[in-house]
Amino acid sequence: MGNALYIEIKDKPDDFDSFMNGKDLARAWDALNVIAAIINVPTIDKLCNNAWKNPDKGLPIFQKYLDYIKENPTSVENSNYVIEDLEDVLRLIGEAKNFSSKWRLWLDY
Repeated sequence: MGNALYIEIKDKPDDFDSFMNGKDLARAWDALNVIAAIINVPTIDKLCNNAWKNPDKGLPIFQKYLDYIKENPTSVENSNYVIEDLEDVLRLIGEAKNFSSKWRLWLDY
């Protein structure tokens, strides 16, 4: 099965589908930590913890990751799938904002 990163939304509606694949995002963990230093954002290591976060803090961070990888697709393996995962992350954090809620990034083993 493998590891996957996913977004959890606090107090989301019961019928809200928060599914995302997240496997390629998890596989890109080390590359994303290198990219974080280049684009001056928190590493995935720091983002993946138990703390609930404000959507306004997460949206610009993951947008920077997405923009960088789109401009530098060789910076990660399977960049198209990593881009899809990052787009899902942005969509879900955006939904957390719409729900006036918070989010956190989890690693599923």
